[in-house]
Amino acid sequence: MEACTHRVSVLRLSNSLVIATVGEPSSLNPLLLQGAAATGICALGYSLLTTYDAHEAVVGDAAAIVPTIGNAGISRDGKRIVYHLRHDVMWQDGYPLTARDVVFTYRAIMNPSNNVPDRSGYDRIKSISARDPYTIVVELTRPQAAFVTTFFGGDGNYAILPAHLLAAYPNLNHVAFNALPVGSGPYRFMKWVRGDRLDLTANDRYYRGKPSIRYLSLHFVHDSSTIVNELMTGEADATFFASPAKIAALRSTPNHRVIVTLLPYFSAIVFNMSDPLVKNSFVRGAFASAIDRRTLVAKAASGLYDADTGMRGMFTWAFDPHAGTIAYNQAKARVLLAQGGWIPGNDGIRVKNGRRLEMQLVFDSKSFVGAEVVPMLIEAARAVGINLVAKAYDGSELFSRGGPLNQGNFQVALLNYQNGIDPDPSDFVSCSYRAPNGFNWARYCNEDVDRATLRGLLVYDRADRQRIYSFIQRRLLEDIPYHFLWQSSEIDVIPSSLRGYQPSAISPYNSVARWRLQR
Repeated sequence: MEACTHRVSVLRLSNSLVIATVGEPSSLNPLLLQGAAATGICALGYSLLTTYDAHEAVVGDAAAIVPTIGNAGISRDGKRIVYHLRHDVMWQDGYPLTARDVVFTYRAIMNPSNNVPDRSGYDRIKSISARDPYTIVVELTRPQAAFVTTFFGGDGNYAILPAHLLAAYPNLNHVAFNALPVGSGPYRFMKWVRGDRLDLTANDRYYRGKPSIRYLSLHFVHDSSTIVNELMTGEADATFFASPAKIAALRSTPNHRVIVTLLPYFSAIVFNMSDPLVKNSFVRGAFASAIDRRTLVAKAASGLYDADTGMRGMFTWAFDPHAGTIAYNQAKARVLLAQGGWIPGNDGIRVKNGRRLEMQLVFDSKSFVGAEVVPMLIEAARAVGINLVAKAYDGSELFSRGGPLNQGNFQVALLNYQNGIDPDPSDFVSCSYRAPNGFNWARYCNEDVDRATLRGLLVYDRADRQRIYSFIQRRLLEDIPYHFLWQSSEIDVIPSSLRGYQPSAISPYNSVARWRLQR
């Protein structure tokens, strides 16, 4: 009863905004989060060193300037990075944010006792030190072109934490801070009612000025139809990452506008390259060729995703539109299976040496792709003689350390990925990041691709990096550890009275400090 009563009172507060959101974070400590949950929490309550502006240019946040070779922030050999912090960034309890906080947070990320989901990039740091209270010097083991955008940057999951509150703990996994943290961002976390809502208030000490909208309340609503109803009734004012299946209803919501933005996100069929059946290239090529991506997008995503640029979701500005694609071609799929020795059985499912061609597909039960896309994939596979058996997992189990993706207990998976704006694909294709050591759940390992990903990080010139990543794209199309289905779009619904909102490839909250309501 308390939650319902509070929701009504929040809606009646002046200068407030109620946001219906599908996902609830597992923590308010960004070091324990990943993906959209991490970037959202970071943008609302914390500071980064650098971030992206609305035009995807790197800009300073807690850092006064963005380190580059041109301004001597990056050494000529690319292995030393120097950050100069602003002097006016304050923690919400009045303490200044200093170099000590940055060094502490780095060490917390690297502390093996902390349950951080990923240490990519941070594990390439040779040393880090505070030259003075507002200067940080980072020495890398080797040049890393993506470092500035990932090290407490817009492409990273992690924000800066307060050393004066957390340094005494041996680990941060279960500290009280995780439920009611003190940040340095535009909003303060006031109350988290698990399973119901997260209430925030504008930070009076925010260095860019106190946000115009005084109160935010994030309501956790796990059903897309309920979100539409709440927008219609006024119980919610806005929603982000809305379901494309609800686009007609969302566009008809009075006094609201819908904004669709292509993101560095993609959905893909992931092939477990260590599985005896799936590692056969004829099987992978046939299944990929059997899928009509454009029909999938038209039916499941109302045409709002891009079926032709799935790889752009991984490679962003380095995407090569001339690298090619795997076209929908059922005839080719059947030829590939025949070449692999698979012949049609009595029921249409192909057989080889007495074994039916059957594969198990795992997917997140809470993702819209489960209800919309999986039946179409099963039908497409059957049309060429593959029996695809779907198995749904709760996301927490699917992606857990002991789950099927990390343990390799699957054959193919339907997954949604979030990448950063920097095109480095190491997390998904490098041998060293094969699960359970990273997000390369395909367990793909190609020496030529490995060398190319390393070269792509050693050079800072954008044109050189584009050529390198074009080569990697072409090899992925040959080897097929992934079949890219589409590049995803973010669908945001905001009140017509909201000003200052800017679509962002990082987080819908990236511009939250500038939001204002025009009544």
